[in-house]
Amino acid sequence: MEEHIILGVNERDVEKQKDLWLSENPAIKVLKVHRIRREPRNLLSRLGGPRFSVTVDYEEPDLPATVTADVGRRV
Repeated sequence: MEEHIILGVNERDVEKQKDLWLSENPAIKVLKVHRIRREPRNLLSRLGGPRFSVTVDYEEPDLPATVTADVGRRV
């Protein structure tokens, strides 16, 4: 299992960024999307940076044996 943390300036932005990331990674298997969390206030958030986050737990797809065997081969 792997996790990916998505940041945004508000809850709507986090949802939008999550949807974008999932659309760019259609082959992954999503195991769990955690609740949106408010990030602790820090200098970055005071300057307009990320204030909210969501964590996505996922698994990479299994590659067929023929694909993984060809990865190290030089042509």
